[in-house]
Amino acid sequence: MEYIQFAFTGINILATAFLIMVMSYWVLIILGIFSFDVIEFDLDIDFSSNMYFDGGVETEDPRLEIGPIRYYFLRILKFLNLGSVPIIIYGTIFFLLLWVLSMLLYYSNISPRSIWGLLAFILNCIISAFITKGLTEPLKKFFSSMEDRSDIEIIGQSCILKSNLSSANIAQAEIIVDDYPIIINVKSLGESIIRGSRAIVISKDNKKDIYIVREQL
Repeated sequence: MEYIQFAFTGINILATAFLIMVMSYWVLIILGIFSFDVIEFDLDIDFSSNMYFDGGVETEDPRLEIGPIRYYFLRILKFLNLGSVPIIIYGTIFFLLLWVLSMLLYYSNISPRSIWGLLAFILNCIISAFITKGLTEPLKKFFSSMEDRSDIEIIGQSCILKSNLSSANIAQAEIIVDDYPIIINVKSLGESIIRGSRAIVISKDNKKDIYIVREQL
């Protein structure tokens, strides 16, 4: 009971609240209410190159285009792998680590209500960010390869629903191409399709990047 109270004491309430939010989001994904990538985070600047192109105009330094503050801020996020893996996976790892580190203060003489508790929380955020970077490093190539599927014909393929689908929600489906699984966001034309059922991709909503499916009979 004391441990639960400690989780909602002082600055610790932030770590606890964020962890509850992330876990709630996963529950909504499992229930099929939200899709996996409803929350998207994308860094569209190529830091591996010294050139930046925008609208056909070539600028030698991207800092001149977006400003030095935003440029270095985005570089830090890129370094920490934010944008390289889905934000929900990154957030889950980060906030779980932050919560665990915050709870370890229970065994110290530092109060989460004190200035030392605030400094410890900031330090825990930094430590969690670097540990999350290390844990997500192996996932970068995997998700990068999943994003590049422009040469794969999706329409007409058979897929398997990963969550329940109805006219009121968006779900995810898995397609196997050359023994490689591809996850896509799908919606129906009004029919309800249960999780695990097979469906046929019949068209695509290009504006929302969502595929339209119907149940395979």
